[in-house]
Amino acid sequence: MEYIDGVLRVESFLAVTLGIVVLFLGRRLTHASYWLKEFSIPEPVSGGILVSVLFAILHYATQVDIQFDLAARDLLLVYFFTTIGINASLKDLFKGGKPLIILLVITIGYMMLQNLTGIGFAAMLGQPEAFGLLSGSVSLIGGHGTAIAWAPRIGETFDLDTAMEIGIASATFGLILASLMGGLLRNTSSRNTI
Repeated sequence: MEYIDGVLRVESFLAVTLGIVVLFLGRRLTHASYWLKEFSIPEPVSGGILVSVLFAILHYATQVDIQFDLAARDLLLVYFFTTIGINASLKDLFKGGKPLIILLVITIGYMMLQNLTGIGFAAMLGQPEAFGLLSGSVSLIGGHGTAIAWAPRIGETFDLDTAMEIGIASATFGLILASLMGGLLRNTSSRNTI
């Protein structure tokens, strides 16, 4: 770690290590909280929100900015998506049959709807269309990894300086909303079966 001109720079290895600690902290927090467990809030989200709040308090109390070197994150994302792709096969896709084709068509339809909705709202608010794409399927279907991977390219192409922040915020919002809705639906269905 280095402290230069009011900025605490955290090196790549330590940033990954702290990420692992935040994950375990979120795991403990989620398992200790009835509400977080009941509504299926993911462990990285609960730990990440807690640490983000602590960093915000630290920043406002000391005016120290914290920057993480994210080179290891980018490399690990490549490994992650590569290993997921290794398992994909057309043979398995065809085994799914008609139900999988129906699911695929519905998913593609909702992806288009997400993008059209995002672009429409961005236009209504006077924002660039790229804002709508980042708030659409890039982050809501792709999640944090896809938002992180595509934000630099989208930001560069459409001259959008806050592309990464928009993508991450949208992915986080989508994840939390999906967890809350999934928790409610799970609770409702389990009550109906009793």
